[in-house]
Amino acid sequence: MLKWISPLGLGAALLFSPSGQTATSSLAATWTTDVFVENGTSSQRAKIDRGEQKLREIVRSEAFKNRILNFSYKGAKRFVDSGGLTNSQIYTKILNGAEKLLPAQDNEMDLKIKTYYEASSTVGFTSTSSMYINMNTKFLNAYTVAETMKTMMHEWLHKLGFSHAVNYSTARDYSVPYGVGRIVMDLARLSL
Repeated sequence: MLKWISPLGLGAALLFSPSGQTATSSLAATWTTDVFVENGTSSQRAKIDRGEQKLREIVRSEAFKNRILNFSYKGAKRFVDSGGLTNSQIYTKILNGAEKLLPAQDNEMDLKIKTYYEASSTVGFTSTSSMYINMNTKFLNAYTVAETMKTMMHEWLHKLGFSHAVNYSTARDYSVPYGVGRIVMDLARLSL
């Protein structure tokens, strides 16, 4: 009898099978980035470029994997607003790199960035109908590389289909975009 397994289910099954350890290790080792900045000053581009280099290093690391797999909310290993995915499925989805508008699993962060200025509290935003994320230079100019990386990862996770509550709540900090963004920033601060 044939049994259908969804790509996400297969990814999770591979993650915890003996051969799956090799499969996800291989995905982590080869995970890469393709970041394009449409505008911005040379110093803004340099900060984003440094962040892109460091993101590759962090996502490939065992520390990143462990932080994702062990992330917890209210005593359970899970993220808020995860779309029903387990931590291991979220990790696999990040490694697969299949954005909603570029659905091929290319093992890559495909990220197009536009900078803009607005005197608001919005750090950045994205739209489901555009490949671009938007980064507010009010924050980008003041941010460290680690904080910039957090924003890049947060907005890219929206491109993978993850969301969070619009209004602030403590639970929102445990959503996939906020939680993984914070993991990236914390790991970057340890090594920058």
